[in-house]
Amino acid sequence: MLINRAVVVAVFISSSFASAQMLQDQGPPLHRVVHRNTFALRYNPLGLLYDGRFMYRLRLYESDSKVLRDNYLGIGVAPTASPAFLRIGPYVEFSPLTLLNFWAMVQFVQYFGSFDLAQGFTGAQSNFSDSAIKANRDSRLAVNGWELTIGASFQAKVAFMLIRSQARLINGNLALRAGDRIYYDQFYDVGAPNRGWTFTNDADLLYQGLENKLIAGARYTMTIPLYDPTRHFDPDAAEQSADNGLHRIGPFVGYTFKIEDGAAFNTPTVFILVQWWLKHRFRTGADTPTALPLMGIGFQMTGDFLSIKPAAKPTEPTEAAKPVEASKPAEAPTEPGKPSETSN
Repeated sequence: MLINRAVVVAVFISSSFASAQMLQDQGPPLHRVVHRNTFALRYNPLGLLYDGRFMYRLRLYESDSKVLRDNYLGIGVAPTASPAFLRIGPYVEFSPLTLLNFWAMVQFVQYFGSFDLAQGFTGAQSNFSDSAIKANRDSRLAVNGWELTIGASFQAKVAFMLIRSQARLINGNLALRAGDRIYYDQFYDVGAPNRGWTFTNDADLLYQGLENKLIAGARYTMTIPLYDPTRHFDPDAAEQSADNGLHRIGPFVGYTFKIEDGAAFNTPTVFILVQWWLKHRFRTGADTPTALPLMGIGFQMTGDFLSIKPAAKPTEPTEAAKPVEASKPAEAPTEPGKPSETSN
């Protein structure tokens, strides 16, 4: 595709461990089967998590532009597991171009009744702090249900700076006890409305270097439960409002040990996240010290199950094959900054 390379630098998505597994030196093949596996340990709140994606992808169209070439429609399965719960279900993904990614999944959810989870509460006004959850451990439930997640991701690079955003809408539907209207969702650390929506977004501003292997910068996270006043508040409580939104910010660092197009074991990456709570009902002094941040460490790997043919390297033409200079057509004049018809 004809495009000005100077413009591409400002908008193409570089390959990183959180990207859509863009190939470094070529566009995706027509058929691709990929996986992504993440393991993370977190404190404040405490959590141990595995999150996986296994997917078949069908390329929508061919393009030599890095802005457009990583396009596909995908379908697969998304398992998530911790010592307290299991989630698994179908996953669909749509990338019309490299910059944008839309996805959705419906997961069956099973809480085991361990580690004081799951717990339901009578309304959004309820105390679902760590200390309250421990004190109410007799109320924990081995409960199941469904969770729908709809997501949109954007990622772009300008010079050495990487900008990323991942927004999600989550709707959980658990078989809680009669009278329970919300439940504590450990995954998002929020009092989630049962049969209602929660919005969350991670926004990153990162430096990327060392041949795309190092990223370092800041992550801002916002999570807002979207309560229905007629369904998610306890009508018997004295207070008929609650602000359970949360905000946190802090450094994020990741390092990828190798990047190899088409490898089954690819982009092994370690990452560290530290975020201080800007706002949380129970993590800014009410239940835990304000100075105590969320701390997380993790490992992620990606890979391809089908072999990918390496991109052909351009070769210098031999003297006999070189075109005669006089036979080269004249290039038409172009406006400043506009590519000519023979530009790459």
